[in-house]
Amino acid sequence: MRTEPVAAADATRPDPPDARRRRWAPPTAALAVAVLLAAPFGLAPYALGILTLGLVYGLFTYGLDLSWGRVGLISVGHAAFFGTGAYAVAVAADAGLPMVVGGLAGLVLATALAAAVGSVALSVPESTGVPLLILLTLGVSQLLQRTATSLPGLTGGANGTAVPILDLVSGYYAVVAACVLVVALTHTWLGRSRRALFQTAVLSNPVRAEHLGIDQRSTRLVAFTASGAVAALAGCLFAPVAGIVTPAALGLALSSGVLTWLAVGGKGSVAGPFVGAVLLTVGTQALGGTWQSWYVLGTAAVFVVVVQVAPSGLAGLVRRLVGGGRDVPALPPRLRAWTAAGTWNGGADRTLLRVEGVEVSFGGTPVLRGASLTVERGECVCLIGPNGAGKSTLLGAISGSVEVARGSIVLRGEDVTHQPSFRRTRQGMGRMFQVPRVFDELTVADNRRAAAVMAGQDHPAAPSEVGVLAGELSMAERRNLELDMVLAGPPDLLLLDEPAAGLSHDETTRLARRIRAVAATGRCGVVVVEHDMELVRELADRVVVLSAGEVIADGSMDEIVAHDAVRAAYLGVV
Repeated sequence: MRTEPVAAADATRPDPPDARRRRWAPPTAALAVAVLLAAPFGLAPYALGILTLGLVYGLFTYGLDLSWGRVGLISVGHAAFFGTGAYAVAVAADAGLPMVVGGLAGLVLATALAAAVGSVALSVPESTGVPLLILLTLGVSQLLQRTATSLPGLTGGANGTAVPILDLVSGYYAVVAACVLVVALTHTWLGRSRRALFQTAVLSNPVRAEHLGIDQRSTRLVAFTASGAVAALAGCLFAPVAGIVTPAALGLALSSGVLTWLAVGGKGSVAGPFVGAVLLTVGTQALGGTWQSWYVLGTAAVFVVVVQVAPSGLAGLVRRLVGGGRDVPALPPRLRAWTAAGTWNGGADRTLLRVEGVEVSFGGTPVLRGASLTVERGECVCLIGPNGAGKSTLLGAISGSVEVARGSIVLRGEDVTHQPSFRRTRQGMGRMFQVPRVFDELTVADNRRAAAVMAGQDHPAAPSEVGVLAGELSMAERRNLELDMVLAGPPDLLLLDEPAAGLSHDETTRLARRIRAVAATGRCGVVVVEHDMELVRELADRVVVLSAGEVIADGSMDEIVAHDAVRAAYLGVV
C-alpha cells in the first residue's frame, strides 16, 4: 500500500549524487591505478620507498574502515592485528621458512583473533558506558605488545627482529597488487552485494535494521573480522617493506595513528583511507625528524579540525563537490532480494499472537507482572493505560527488544520468547516506533528499496523519491514512510507504539484509515499502544488495559469505559 508521493515530481531533477558518483568511479579508479603503476618511473628511490610504506599503511587504514566506517565499530587497538601479521612474517623469516608461509599463518591467527574479540564484544548489549570492543582491542594490543617485548629469543625483544627487505620496485608493485586485489574483493563482497545493504542499514539505524530482519550482530561481526584480516595482511607486507618489526607494530601509537589517517582521509570510501595514510606518512617522513614535536601537534590539530568541520574527511569533501554540495550514502544499484519467510497458513486457528504471564524487570524493579493477551488475524487490539503502566515495555517484549524474565510469547504457533528481533521480523512481525525509525541519511527511494529487498521484492524508485532524504521529511511523511517499509513484508502481526504522536488531527485520521485497512484484509493482526481515546475508539476491535504492569481489563471500548478497575486506574476512584 502506498501513499501520495513525499515530494512533488520534477521532470528536470538532475541526476542524484550517487548516480554521478557511480559514473565517475570507474574512470577515477582506472586513472588512480595507472598513476600508481607509473610511479616508479617518475619518483626517486627514497620517494618510492615512502610511497610504498604509505600504501601499506593505507591498506591497514582501509582495513579499519571496514569496521569503523562501514558498521560503526571503533577499534583503538587495531595494531594488534597488524602486528600479528608483521611478527608472523618476521618469525618465519628468522626460522628460515618462506615469508609467504609466515604471512599465511599470521593472516589466519589475526583473523581468528578478530573473530574471537568481535564475538565477545558483540555478545554484550551496548550500554551508555565505554563500548566493550574499545576495551578489548586496547587490552589485546597492550598484551601482545608486552608479550613481544618479553620474548627476545622469539621476537627480538624491545629491539625487534630484522626481516629481509624486498627489492624496491618489485616490492612496490607487490604492495600495489595486494591493495588492488583486497579492495576489489572486499568492495565486491562487502560494498556491492546485499551485505552492503546490511552494513548501511546497521550504520544508519540499527534498530530499524533489526526490525527489517537484518542480523545486526552477524553483520558487525563479519565486518570486524574482515577488518582484522585486512589489517593483518597489511602487517605481513609491512615486515619486508620496513625491514624490521618491533613491538611498536602492536602498540597504541600505531593504533592511534591509523584512527587519524582514516579520519583525515574519510570513512566509508575506498580512496579515503589510502589518501589519508599516504599524506600523513609523507608528512611524517618529511617533517617528523626535524620538526617532530610541531608535526605531532599539527597532526592532532588537523584531526580535531577535520572531525569538527569535515566529519567525512577529504573523501567526503570530494563527494560533496561531485554530489552538488551533498554527501549522501546510497545502496548499490543492483541488489538480490532476500528470501522472505513463507506466508502463514494457520488453518482453523486464527490466533496469531499469544502472550502468557510475561514478566519484565529493570534493575530489579518489576515493570510487567504476568501480562497476557491474544491477537487474532484481522483483529486490531489497542493497549491503553496510565503513564508507566508498561504498555511500551510489553510491546518491546513482544518485538524482542526487551528481555523477558518469565512467561511465553508465541507467534504463528512458534515460541519466540527468547528469539532476537530480526528473527521475529523474518517470521512475520513488523513494528513502528513512537519516533519514526527510518534511515535518515538515505533517500526515500533507498529506504523503500531496503525494505523491499528484505521482503523478497523489487522496488523501482519513483521519480519523486530520488534525491529526497528521509531525514528531510515531515513527521507525517516519515510516519507514512515507516509504515510503508513495515508493510513491505507484508507482516502477519503489526505493532505500533503511539502512531499518532506528533501528527495533526487530519494526519491522524488518514493514518487511522491506513491501519484499519491493514487489519481489514483479514490476514494481519494489529497491536496499537495509544493514549488518544478518540483514535482508540476508531481503531480497536478490542481494548486491553494495563496498570502497574498487569492486565486489568480486556473487552470492547464500551465495556472498558464502564469497567470499575479501569476508572480506578485512571482516576483513582471507583
